[in-house]
Amino acid sequence: MATGNGSPVQSKDDLGYGDARQAILEATGREIATKGPRGVVLSEICQRLELSPALVNYHFGGRDGLLAEAVLFEHRRLVQAMNDLTLSITTSGEDQFRERFKYRFDWTRANPGFDSMLNHTHLIDPSGDVMNTRLQTEIGAVTTLDMQGITTSIAGMYHGTVLNELITDSHPLWHPEFADITAFVGLAAIGAATFVTGNHPGSTPLAMQFPAILASLQESFVDRLVDSIRCQFDRIT
Repeated sequence: MATGNGSPVQSKDDLGYGDARQAILEATGREIATKGPRGVVLSEICQRLELSPALVNYHFGGRDGLLAEAVLFEHRRLVQAMNDLTLSITTSGEDQFRERFKYRFDWTRANPGFDSMLNHTHLIDPSGDVMNTRLQTEIGAVTTLDMQGITTSIAGMYHGTVLNELITDSHPLWHPEFADITAFVGLAAIGAATFVTGNHPGSTPLAMQFPAILASLQESFVDRLVDSIRCQFDRIT
């Protein structure tokens, strides 16, 4: 609701400032996950939460700001989950790597709306105004954490050990070649996850008609990626 001067106030459920903001953010995220940005109807979300639509402008500056922050919030949760999983595996660096990408494929399959927005920034920021603010920096920071998680498993594969902490270029087991390998892996995996899970226009019919083929492609992709990484290790001096 709003006061007579137009200032937003708490809902009748007495949600606090941060609680109302978080409730809108998470509810929007649930809609984006399966429906994509076009399926998000803010009036319906606010009605379900019994919150004034004015709170969207108050907390996020409008629809575009809310959608962008919802994607950032979910991206951060995804990367944190993948990093936690990576560090929880103690068998080998390769096992860390494989389980990380299995998680990414499963997440992409379950969250097609978020996947499309992460891969196409014009869907996050159609006006071109949002990404030039602090969100650009925050998305970059989350992406850096993602790359550190990948590098950690790659370093374990290279050294034949298991690392239980994210590594950076100051870590004693770091090698400069890891940066290029990680970038290659990150780019390849994003595209493959989108295609193999049927979130790409060209692969959607395949996912519907031949799900077993795409499932085998997922396993084949990771196998080939591991082989490629090990070939690149041979060039490290």
